[in-house]
Amino acid sequence: MSTLVQISGTSSEFIEQLIELSSVEILTLGTPFELLPAPGAAQYYVIDRIQIEYKFNGTAYVFPSSPTFYLDGCFDSYVDKTLLTSATDSVCVISGNLRNTLIVGSGSGSVQVKTNKDVLNANLVMGTPNGDNPTTGDGSLRIKIYYKIETFGA
Repeated sequence: MSTLVQISGTSSEFIEQLIELSSVEILTLGTPFELLPAPGAAQYYVIDRIQIEYKFNGTAYVFPSSPTFYLDGCFDSYVDKTLLTSATDSVCVISGNLRNTLIVGSGSGSVQVKTNKDVLNANLVMGTPNGDNPTTGDGSLRIKIYYKIETFGA
């Protein structure tokens, strides 16, 4: 039997972290890029959502063999590489275990995303699953992460 306990005085506000990746950084995604550092001893992240905005700039990215790129640390979320290989602006929103992608001008869809890691003093990184770097491309990424840091026992 579970008991609902209301804790007064705690903040329900999420922090917004904005990370912008240039084409130079995207072309090196084979080496994971840290988006959030580990939260600290006895702390963990509660992530509300992550928005990944791709701004097309003239040349779509080409991945040699990786079918996806990923976010790893607080959960594993594999994002289809078409977000970066399309020739138009796109946005992907990851919330819980759902990913919704909108490629501007072509509609939207949602698919399940692998989410199998708990948040426990881990950093959040972005990279490619087999270490491949895109070979060409010049668009940019804007990543918005909405999160809280919780402390065990507080």
